Amino acid sequence: MFGPLLLISCGQKRSEDQVKAVDKNGSVEMKVAISHLSDTLDVMKTEKIYWIQGKAVKTIVNLDTVPALGTTNQVIQNSAGQDSTVTIKKNYQIFITVL
Repeated sequence: MFGPLLLISCGQKRSEDQVKAVDKNGSVEMKVAISHLSDTLDVMKTEKIYWIQGKAVKTIVNLDTVPALGTTNQVIQNSAGQDSTVTIKKNYQIFITVL
């Protein structure tokens, strides 16, 4: 009844979450990405590709403007091994529930 689900996140990638290819015989491929638009706004792009018998029969792309999460400080290390603190934009976590 329910098919496989591919989750891609902007954080750590685990090998069990990665697939080499989408089964294009009868599936829905879904891509989700969030990019920073400004200091106060982010854009979430959702793309759905419907595959039947090896052909993409329909593609739907949605763009949604969402509030930015602000910034946070993070300690990084340069190639010389010196630590410095930088300010980076916070990223949304993406959770997908399949019913």
